[in-house]
Amino acid sequence: MAPKHLVHFPKPLLEDLVNGRWLPVIGAGMSLNAKLPPPAKMPLWPELGKSFADELLDYSPTSVLDGISAYEHEFGRARLIERLAELLHVTRAQPGPAHKEFCTLPFDIVCTTNFDFLLENQYDLDRQDNRSAHPVVDEDQLSINIGTAGTLLLKLHGDIRHPKRLVVTEADYDGFLTNYPLIATYLANLLITKTAVFIGYSLDDPDFRQIWQLVASRLGKTRRMAYSVMVNARPGDIARFERRGVKVVNLPGSREKYGEVLAEAFAELREYRREHAGPTLKPTEEKPLEQFLLPRDAMSRLCLFATPLEVLPFYRENVFPLAEAAGFVPVTAADVVNLGESISAKIDTLIDRAAVIVVDATSPFTQFELGLAISRAQEKTLGANRRPLRIIPVVTDLGQLQGAERNLLAILRPPVLSEDLEFVWQLAHTFEVIAEEMGLAQRNEPRRLLEAKEYRAAVIAAMTLLESTLRQRLNKPPPEAVRRRMSIRQLLEQAAKEGLAPDYYEDALGWTKLRNDAVHTGRRVSRQEAQAVVEGVERIVDAV
Repeated sequence: MAPKHLVHFPKPLLEDLVNGRWLPVIGAGMSLNAKLPPPAKMPLWPELGKSFADELLDYSPTSVLDGISAYEHEFGRARLIERLAELLHVTRAQPGPAHKEFCTLPFDIVCTTNFDFLLENQYDLDRQDNRSAHPVVDEDQLSINIGTAGTLLLKLHGDIRHPKRLVVTEADYDGFLTNYPLIATYLANLLITKTAVFIGYSLDDPDFRQIWQLVASRLGKTRRMAYSVMVNARPGDIARFERRGVKVVNLPGSREKYGEVLAEAFAELREYRREHAGPTLKPTEEKPLEQFLLPRDAMSRLCLFATPLEVLPFYRENVFPLAEAAGFVPVTAADVVNLGESISAKIDTLIDRAAVIVVDATSPFTQFELGLAISRAQEKTLGANRRPLRIIPVVTDLGQLQGAERNLLAILRPPVLSEDLEFVWQLAHTFEVIAEEMGLAQRNEPRRLLEAKEYRAAVIAAMTLLESTLRQRLNKPPPEAVRRRMSIRQLLEQAAKEGLAPDYYEDALGWTKLRNDAVHTGRRVSRQEAQAVVEGVERIVDAV
């Protein structure tokens, strides 16, 4: 199905998403899509104010804030918090479709002024995929590195569980910058390099006005353009937003289906980001770079290793060469620079582009990555025309799989690693089995890309196929000799010495140069050039 909402997002805003520069700021409108037993529904800001005003005798509030402040004055802070919890259905409301789709977007930091727990609850529902949120309410939490993976959820105005920290009355709003200078400074610093994307706000919302006033006061005219995502916004509202320096992304649809529209838009944004994120990753090695330059739907030979840092040297020395010998291209997150500096986005993109992921799930961080991989593998299984993702978990105890053992065959390793270990050869065998399963599809991939007019990708895929085939067909050296990867030129020389397709040696050197130019200089590849490479590689593969 063709995307119907992406066209309404400006190109610079989509580029910021791909490059990890969004700072989502979630407002009360987002909570409208919460699931509640009928006839209950989540209130908007004006409706919240009316509920409080209706309980005041002989007093007509001039604004929502005035009504809430008068309610606190009349009945006290404790009763105000209790009534807020009732009106926001804190114990009954469940995340809706918009929350679900939003939480699949890989943001390191999400800001919200909402008092409810719908975002936290959605991340909790996703714990089976090891997605999680870490709410930050108090300033002293900002300086604490608790060493957990996931999304930092900055609750700018507190929540129901922290009554003293709640920003809900006139006095709370007036004292925000004075009482919470660190949070104000932290937000302003984020917005120096990130683009604020407001979701669920209106101009009548004091939360929006205060945040935007804070940004304007701290950054002035140097602030980045901000955006507000709205559904069926009125022309007058759009003009008022834009006078304040906020561009409106106006999505078509009825306001009654606000949550459904947002859910569809978030799903499209997630797929767009994944589709275009490859070039934002800059590997330190040439072979992974070739794989990232392939189209997203192309067959990949990328083998992602997610291991604790203390065992990574062992894997590089003893396991990476075995993956290479089976025709895969090993890579770790540490081998890749993400131009957008978003850790969540980098991991999401690496998993999306990988054909195989080896997860040494012996640490909380790698267990988090295992959950993400399992979730992505399920998405690829359900999606049409998507590459399957093979997951190889390595554990010292089956309990480290956190319930995933029903679907995955794990490889057990001892707690202390040494060179001559059985689990290493189990991995080698697994690589060979997967490579054999992928063989026919990989064999046909260069031709498919050529016919799809993806000429540069066809050349890269063809040379990858040639290199992989030569590695597998040549006499394999003993494991200790696999430590240093042979270059394509060395492979061709070895093949010529062994009498494998010697007539193509000079041609293959020329194809290698064409591939290198296409990868490193962005050189355009013509149809004739791509066809010559693809057909030549096919002849070699058939001959050896």
